[in-house]
Amino acid sequence: MLFAIILLLHFTSCTQNEKSDLEYLPEKIDSKGTLVIEGGGDRIEVILKTIIKYGGGDSAKLLVVPFASGVAEETGIKQSAEFRDLGCTNSDYIFCSKDSVDSPESLAKLDGVTAIFFSGGDQVILSDYLEGTKFLEKIREIYKKGGVISGTSAGAAIMSRIMLTGTSASDTSDMPEFNYIKEKDVITAQGFAFLNNIIIDQHFITRKRQVRLINVLLDNPGYRGIGIDEEAAIVVKPDNTMEVIGTNRVMVFEPYKPSAKGSGDVSSFKLTILSSGDKYNF
Repeated sequence: MLFAIILLLHFTSCTQNEKSDLEYLPEKIDSKGTLVIEGGGDRIEVILKTIIKYGGGDSAKLLVVPFASGVAEETGIKQSAEFRDLGCTNSDYIFCSKDSVDSPESLAKLDGVTAIFFSGGDQVILSDYLEGTKFLEKIREIYKKGGVISGTSAGAAIMSRIMLTGTSASDTSDMPEFNYIKEKDVITAQGFAFLNNIIIDQHFITRKRQVRLINVLLDNPGYRGIGIDEEAAIVVKPDNTMEVIGTNRVMVFEPYKPSAKGSGDVSSFKLTILSSGDKYNF
């Protein structure tokens, strides 16, 4: 079954200009800001410098939000220093309990911030920390006014409205393997919805997560999927375009044909493989 689906993806691959037989849900970027979404792995200089650039360059004020990490304070210290080493002198991090994330002291951390970086770890923990908070609303305002929202690994998954949790309905191990096409096997949750109708998967090629993303797209007809490999990132701009940066690749899955059932179910996908410098129009 898996082998057949991979062949189907290969032979239905086509150029982006071809019209899909299934109208996918539109992605309208309602913001003046930029998203820089990294697939995980080592943080490479070109991606970090791109975050600084869109945050205002020499005048950027960046805040690392490390709540997804199991060692949040240590992560915040390390990653804020990485940005300072690359010229973002006004780089800081936040570390507080979940109960105090909306305290005046925590909210003041966002004053004047032009760039946010969500660290890796567990996206479910990050969502639980911030969903429904004033802190997250202030981050949304930063984005709407022209700031950059960025993240890696868990901080990439959180960008979607439908967020992959990394868990499976049929495999309860800590690192489930998605080797088969199974309906409703991929467990999702509410993400931060910086992208409403696109589902992000991370560590994509390195950890062989194609089947996982295909599964969740089959469960959600009309959505597109973007799989971002380690040491690669997408830069999503206010003009509804994205560009790939970094050393590895990005895969875009679009629903291509309605199935014979006539119910809107997807029978195949258009697959686009992008490298650094390649652009894609939402």
